[in-house]
Amino acid sequence: MVDVLNISGLGYFMPLFGFLFVFLIVFALLTKTKILGDQKYVNILISSVIAIIFATMSSVRDYVQTVTPWFAVLAIALFFILLLVGLSQKKVDDIVKPWFVWVFIVLLIIIFLVSATVVFSDTMSNFYSQLGDYITNYDRIVGGAVLLIVAIVVSWLITKK
Repeated sequence: MVDVLNISGLGYFMPLFGFLFVFLIVFALLTKTKILGDQKYVNILISSVIAIIFATMSSVRDYVQTVTPWFAVLAIALFFILLLVGLSQKKVDDIVKPWFVWVFIVLLIIIFLVSATVVFSDTMSNFYSQLGDYITNYDRIVGGAVLLIVAIVVSWLITKK
């Protein structure tokens, strides 16, 4: 007899998933907007640095892990609303007016703000003491420098012709 599938072990990989999620989002935005030009190396390097910051700072990682499920719930709810409207009416454009999009955007902003207050309420009080400990801890600086060097080398190897 098979019991319920236990996937709690995936929690150990959440820092890696957060890193990949942030890396892909930032890389896609940089590539699409071409803010830094068409250089793939620069886009990969900047995306790697931002993703490393997100992966190493536990409070920022917690923020991404708090926002992502709520965003998914909102996106699924929007999909089902549009599906129901599409099945009941011939034109979805009748319901998708500018006010509908603004309601969706306001809900997203509320999700971001509520998640930020939940995650960062305790963090801001300890920020300055943690910053001093982080700067004075030599091992973390060396580890961060090694990780940055690896990101630079990997970005260069991926993009060289």
